[in-house]
Amino acid sequence: IQYGNHSFEVPWSTMASRTRKFPLVLLVAATAINHVACFSAPVTHPSTIRTTFSVKIPNRKEKFVSSPSNSHLNIHPSTRLRCSGENNEKEDNTNFVLQSTTVVPEAPVTASGDALFDGRTTVSLIVSQCALIALAAGAASLVGTPNYGLGPNFNFDTSAFVSGAAYTIPLFVLAFVLDFVEKYVPELQDVTKATQRSVIALLGGTRKPFLALLVSTALGVVAGLGEEMLFRGVLQTELSTRFGSTVALGASSLIFGALHAVTPLYALLASVASVFFGVLYINSHNLAVPIVCHGLYDIGALLWAHYVVTGMTDEEKVDLLNWTPK
Repeated sequence: IQYGNHSFEVPWSTMASRTRKFPLVLLVAATAINHVACFSAPVTHPSTIRTTFSVKIPNRKEKFVSSPSNSHLNIHPSTRLRCSGENNEKEDNTNFVLQSTTVVPEAPVTASGDALFDGRTTVSLIVSQCALIALAAGAASLVGTPNYGLGPNFNFDTSAFVSGAAYTIPLFVLAFVLDFVEKYVPELQDVTKATQRSVIALLGGTRKPFLALLVSTALGVVAGLGEEMLFRGVLQTELSTRFGSTVALGASSLIFGALHAVTPLYALLASVASVFFGVLYINSHNLAVPIVCHGLYDIGALLWAHYVVTGMTDEEKVDLLNWTPK
């Protein structure tokens, strides 16, 4: 059964043995597809989504004992489906026509007037990154990593901040080069779309300079601290004591990339960044350096993505929201 970009199958044995119940099965499957498609991604509010599609089922040796007529099913308060069908003796099949109507309620109006912005989403993302700090500290306590995962030589001073800030330069240069060649590489376009779609969920679709700076700084600080504590301070350190620095650097970077696998190339680029942060830690012996570097880069990347997204047309934003990783 094909519906837009979605498809699903029902084994013939199931259909043949449960012909009287099959319309209900079909309705449930169709409702699930439509409901997930409507509510798993942001949409323009308010909106009513109507979907109609047809299914032809070959009768083969079995005939449908009775054909469904005007079957209705309500699975969600906002979703209603109607199914009708009849046996077609000439073509030896049964035709089903399903019509789905899903009403997406109006989004709450925010102070900014941006229907795509929900402060609860922003707060939840920041809180989840804060939880990573607690997780890293807990893991460090369990395995005995010094200073709750910050390492024995942690020192957040002017020298560490300047060094970390300076090391963002090669990262921003790489980002500039990738942006320049992106139009020739579809996989890079997917990486950009994944980032931009996340930024819309984080900050909405209209420009908010002060809020963008505040949120980007908060996320950059907690992400830089939490991820560096966990992946460099705990994981890389513990693996290094058992298998050596090279294996530790490679293994921790692969894990870091796998956990950022929005797309395959996204995972690869995250692994490369992880190697860079890991080398900074090995050379400086001070986790403050990669923390600063990681945090400042994230802040800059988020602000730039917000600036680009808010300069898009409404049609481009809708296309971005409807985009899914390949």
